[in-house]
Amino acid sequence: MITNENLEEILWKYFEGKASLMEIRAIDQWLDEDKKNIRYFATNKEAYIEILADVGEDTELIDRAFNKFLAKVNQINETETKNRRQSNSLIRKKIMKYASVAAIIIITALCTYIIVHNSQTIANETYCEIEVPYGGRSSLLLPDGSKIWLNAGSKLKYNRTFDIREREVFLDGEAYFDVEKSKHPFVVHTSHIDILVLGTSFNVKSYSEDDNIETTLVEGNIRIEQKESDQPLFLKPKQKLIYNKKSNQYQTNRTSTEKEVQDMGNESNEIQKLASKPIAIEANVNIEEATSWKDGKLIINNEPLEDLARKLERKYDIVFHFNSEELKKYSYSGTLRDFPLEQVLKALELTSPIIYSIKEKTVYLSYNSRFKPLSK
Repeated sequence: MITNENLEEILWKYFEGKASLMEIRAIDQWLDEDKKNIRYFATNKEAYIEILADVGEDTELIDRAFNKFLAKVNQINETETKNRRQSNSLIRKKIMKYASVAAIIIITALCTYIIVHNSQTIANETYCEIEVPYGGRSSLLLPDGSKIWLNAGSKLKYNRTFDIREREVFLDGEAYFDVEKSKHPFVVHTSHIDILVLGTSFNVKSYSEDDNIETTLVEGNIRIEQKESDQPLFLKPKQKLIYNKKSNQYQTNRTSTEKEVQDMGNESNEIQKLASKPIAIEANVNIEEATSWKDGKLIINNEPLEDLARKLERKYDIVFHFNSEELKKYSYSGTLRDFPLEQVLKALELTSPIIYSIKEKTVYLSYNSRFKPLSK
């Protein structure tokens, strides 16, 4: 639990990459409680980064650098709230307790000042990479204040020099983005398309093993660029674009005029490059259906059981084996909540012509010829 007495100590451990899982979750919850906490976090993080820049690899400067951090913490405390004041000697004692490591290790820890739970964080010389295993979900806060939710089996990578001016991430998997507004574009790179935004909320699904890439816009506007074409596309809220990797085409069911494209680009000159031809996008989509996964739900609308099984494999870290090819094409609609696997399978069995059995981490699905749909 975060308190006025332990806040600075836990923040420093967090920036240093030494916070426990419980402390990481506590910070995650603390940041969600109040926007003031996010600003306080960001200011302390900037002070931490400034310290690392001053220290470099000269360990003799560590003591002086931490005193500088202490002064900044005290200044922040006086500005944000008088209730968080602590004595210099107590804070310095706690800070020095966690500072007895080589500067090179501290610098590497720059890649761990993100909020992440149930995930694995990997850093190399250039990038920070967050990998979420099957069976988990994760969330993180980027240095510019943008928040990202990552679905099971997803990987996100960004440069260690990520800042408010150069905002680029690389995604393999599914993520929901709540991007902090800025005059500088935020770019999401996927295998086949790039998505540019200034400040908005949207969902991207781009697993390497899937045939399609999907992006759904919740609010704001986004610009989509195909890597093999100079023809951009723009989306409005409640619109979704589906890109087929095999055909290198955008799948659509509605045509937008060029004027609509222009209207979407008015937010900034950074994004206001207009398409010269009419484009087509899917409109009036169910936003909750596209984003409910981050809250632990799966809203399914007439989806083949084979596709649903792939989602459940990621969610529960299991493998489905179909004993009937016919079952793969059976369409399913409904809402699957964040329940144990057995309950989800039982719900499917009651509403679909399946019989299931589980052996270790494999679920076997057989066709139930005696199945009768529930009466309405």
